[in-house]
Amino acid sequence: MHSIMAFCLFFLAGQVWAHQPNSGVRSSEDDPILFTVKGVEVRLSEFTYIYDKTNGDKADYSKKSLEEYLDLYINFKLQVVKGQEMGLDKKPEVLREQNQYKRQLSSSYLTDREITEKLVKEAFDRAQEDRRFSQIFIKLGENAEETAVKEAYARMKKVQQEVTAENFEAMVSKYSEDSYSKGKKGDLGFFTVLQLPYALENALYSTKKGAVSEIVRSKYGLHLLKVTEVRPAYGQIQLAHILIRPKKEGGEEKAKAKIDSLHGVLKAGQATFAELAAKYSQDNSSKTRAGIIGWVGINQFDAAFENAAFGLPKDGVYGEPVKSESGWHILRRVKSMDKSSYPQMKAELTTKVKRDPRFKLVETSLVNKIKEEAGYQLDEKVYAEVIAALRQDQAFIQGRWTPKPELLKNEKVVFTLGNLNATVKELIQMAQRSPNERFAMRPRRHEDALERVLDKLVAQKSLAYEETRLEEKYPEFKALLREYEEGILLFEVKKQLIWDKASNDEEGLKAFYESHKEDYQWNERAKVTFYTLRSVDKKEIKKLRKKAKKKTAKEVMELFNADKALVQTTEATYEKGRNAEVDAIKWKARKMNKGYTKDGSYYFIKIEEVIPASNKSLDEARGYVVADFQDQLEKDLILSLRKEYEIKINKEVLDKIVKK
Repeated sequence: MHSIMAFCLFFLAGQVWAHQPNSGVRSSEDDPILFTVKGVEVRLSEFTYIYDKTNGDKADYSKKSLEEYLDLYINFKLQVVKGQEMGLDKKPEVLREQNQYKRQLSSSYLTDREITEKLVKEAFDRAQEDRRFSQIFIKLGENAEETAVKEAYARMKKVQQEVTAENFEAMVSKYSEDSYSKGKKGDLGFFTVLQLPYALENALYSTKKGAVSEIVRSKYGLHLLKVTEVRPAYGQIQLAHILIRPKKEGGEEKAKAKIDSLHGVLKAGQATFAELAAKYSQDNSSKTRAGIIGWVGINQFDAAFENAAFGLPKDGVYGEPVKSESGWHILRRVKSMDKSSYPQMKAELTTKVKRDPRFKLVETSLVNKIKEEAGYQLDEKVYAEVIAALRQDQAFIQGRWTPKPELLKNEKVVFTLGNLNATVKELIQMAQRSPNERFAMRPRRHEDALERVLDKLVAQKSLAYEETRLEEKYPEFKALLREYEEGILLFEVKKQLIWDKASNDEEGLKAFYESHKEDYQWNERAKVTFYTLRSVDKKEIKKLRKKAKKKTAKEVMELFNADKALVQTTEATYEKGRNAEVDAIKWKARKMNKGYTKDGSYYFIKIEEVIPASNKSLDEARGYVVADFQDQLEKDLILSLRKEYEIKINKEVLDKIVKK
């Protein structure tokens, strides 16, 4: 069925991203019926939506344009109605395709676009700066017990009371539990957006240079940050390199000498960067691509490599040899990314934000909005009964857990959301499927575990509820869904009644060809032989031309190739105007062109026969005949459907949208 998805009929011209909720259902006065096909109504809004999308800037709403498009759209709807009558919309593969598309389309609407846009814009703003910081760190596990959390916070608050911007490095030595940065006075180097946990990133970009942040908790522990340096962001550059790796014994000097030698060749202009990379670079993944290793940002390579790469002043330049942990490099900046253009960076940042844990904020915001709109109500009494029942079962918060039978049979409603109800049974089933929510967090308390399970079920129900309302809230969602579903029906109708018939009805195809054979004509044609002589000797050329004029190509080959292959021939047939060299010869049997010599060989062409204009056989014209037969079958189908189905057009409605 993937061929259906690829069937881009002209009514399906892309998706609309500007999701705006519908302010309300349009009345029949606002959206009158434009036409009906066998009682199936098509309203004005549907027609103008498709008309605008298909015609784009050419949608001038002239009487001629509207009437022509209306005729096309009626033809489309006729075939859709026919497909429904044939039951094609009930085929399992069609339903699967429709459901798959609906899920894909729904996913782009089931998001809080306002919060998403805010996060993406925030990421763009932060991407303009790189920030360097030092930290004091106290370990605290993500699922630590409450007593451990309190103890860690108490220790960090004590540090916070003592620390200042001036004594920060001394406090690192005294209190920090990060062995990696402690020996460097807490320094972690430069970072940019989307490289740190969101809480740390927020602290880094909200703290002024030289100042100390508030206490920040991450999944690793507690942090105090001091921002030590702020610079314009390095951004990303596309980088190429030539790499020479030193061998184990005494290889360092040889590697340095080799890279210096290659650098000298570059400076002298004796070879291009790509040529040297292909021949000498020891990075097999990039040497065949002009040394290009891709887009590079900060914190991907060691400091020496990074400083050299971002020290290259402009695109196209290469630098002095630089030593990294991998070996010796000559780096070349291919191009840089414009980080100052929000429109250019938006798509990439949106993708990264959606992959980042911070996107959970968007999901939470959407669920909260849906709960508010739907009037979410938790039955506190029923919920309390569930907690009381679970407190008797310690396994609930210990991993493997089998619910009591009475809980799995409990059909009491635990919460309502719009027109959806969630039962105790559903809540318990969700708990069975959610071991992480039950025991991954500490402290392990029944009420906390059940609350996390409840949140998960509420989120699931909220999205399911919202999905049922998408067609009502978003007119373009409804339109896109209708287009796709009807497009599949059109595909199936054409496949069964036109394409398959044209391919399988050989008798019908022959009859069509016989009645239209004059439409499939050969122009005047020439059968020609292309001769190649592996010599430029004038005597040999003269001899070959003399024999070729009177004899067939086969006879010439036998005569000249008795000892070695001197002559090669290729035969072909051309219509007038298809080959300039052949056209330049007088079209008469046995005529030859003058020919030419090239690379030690002599070439010429002989016209063997001139064939007058004639009809093509069915086999010769089959592709064209099948295409025309399909067109005829489609015209016949439309004519028969127009006779079979009643069509009513409201001319007054159409006339009202005509622009004079």
